[in-house]
Amino acid sequence: MKSKLGAALMGAFLIFAQSGTAAAGTIVIDQNGAQDVNNLRQIGLALHNYNGTFGSFPAEYSSDASGAPLLSWRVALLPFLGPSAAALFNQFHLNEAWNSTNNSLLLQQMPDVYRSPLDPANSIFTRYAGGSGPGTMFPCTGVAGSSCNGLRPIDVKDGTSNTLFVGETEGSNIPWTEPIDIPIGASPTLGGNGFSSFVPGAVPFVFVDGSVLFLPNNIDSNTLHALFTPAGGESVDTSALLVPSVAVPGPIAGAGLPGLILACGGLLGWWRRRRKIA
Repeated sequence: MKSKLGAALMGAFLIFAQSGTAAAGTIVIDQNGAQDVNNLRQIGLALHNYNGTFGSFPAEYSSDASGAPLLSWRVALLPFLGPSAAALFNQFHLNEAWNSTNNSLLLQQMPDVYRSPLDPANSIFTRYAGGSGPGTMFPCTGVAGSSCNGLRPIDVKDGTSNTLFVGETEGSNIPWTEPIDIPIGASPTLGGNGFSSFVPGAVPFVFVDGSVLFLPNNIDSNTLHALFTPAGGESVDTSALLVPSVAVPGPIAGAGLPGLILACGGLLGWWRRRRKIA
């Protein structure tokens, strides 16, 4: 019953999003695409719950006393992804690296929210990563001796509805606990081994406000770079963003009332974007 209710509510949200976007583009996705979107929504909700608890979003990775990276932000989110994920978090040796003897044994227990709907149940590789590097939401350098801290919503000067947080990366093969994300250079593009998707022509991202939208693969490089920077001060044209619409509604794993609440909040962020560029 819970999954059916969540699917119905999420389907209603997507239909509403499509019907209200006469001036905006939409992208039609199938059930795998809908699951992909819902995974990102759940990650976005967990990021906000983490911030609500600790007063900041998670750092890109935890580190030892020397500053060497240990575990990904995906591990730090586990207590906010449900009881089974929270129990998994308690099995990690947090003072050890992701591939230590103990922690490497937990790779096989990757939560479904980090798994693409196209990947097998025993996969240890995630398709969800953040954009990393100076000036992004994950600005840590990965260099021993350097600090790695999470940003606060107040640090997102460009607006949470105009800043990318986490996206799909189809070909990167990142073990989900490894402290690795996608480096953002001066002229980023979509596709290839970076941010890419099995959905033809576009890539889904969760923005800092929790909304999930698609970016077309041919998006202007300057616009894409501006969307990755939380405080770059750029003026961003968001007219290229695409709202997902499910072709044939059906059950979506994990879709429930919390996800709907975050999705509706994200829709408001999208609506504010449209007003700014109208």
